[in-house]
Amino acid sequence: MRTQRGLTLIELVIAIGVFALFSAMAYGALDRIIAQRDRLESEQLFWRTLSLVFLRVEEDMTQARARRVRDIDGNLLPSLRGQPTDTRAVAEPTLEFTRGGVIDLNIGGNTVLQRVGYRLQDDHLVRLTWPVLDRGPQSKPTEAVLLKGVEAFSVRFLGPNDEWLEQWPVEGVANELPRGVEFTLQLKGRGEFTRSFVVND
Repeated sequence: MRTQRGLTLIELVIAIGVFALFSAMAYGALDRIIAQRDRLESEQLFWRTLSLVFLRVEEDMTQARARRVRDIDGNLLPSLRGQPTDTRAVAEPTLEFTRGGVIDLNIGGNTVLQRVGYRLQDDHLVRLTWPVLDRGPQSKPTEAVLLKGVEAFSVRFLGPNDEWLEQWPVEGVANELPRGVEFTLQLKGRGEFTRSFVVND
């Protein structure tokens, strides 16, 4: 009659060691898969957010209207004005213009005009909307952060003779609106992104 022999201590230690080795390998592989998934989700979120920002700008630019507004002192502002970026809190927006196509439910769902703007503020690209076109002393814009991690923001304007201009309006050009606007965003760790948009004429 054969007697059953149990595991020796050495065999048990070897078995535990092999199990631990395979467990570590499996954990490492799982950790890499999770990290890759997180990076992929982060990339998807970044590109989706950036795409939505440019879609928002494109919608605004295609709805631009040649309608001047008055500031709080009663001075006329151009239908569209743009200048090099100034990040000071009291600075004017880099881009500001009148747009149409905004649905107002208070007047039966008809479309109205709205004054909008874009500026760089604390590494954020911010979209501004004013409650009225011609401003009173209490007219303050609503700010909506579109994108974070923005190191630089600049715009250029396509003039009537296909020349790119650093600001708008410019002396000697009678057009209320440029033919196009070029947006350039410098993002932290991502590089530079430039898109051009046709302006409604």
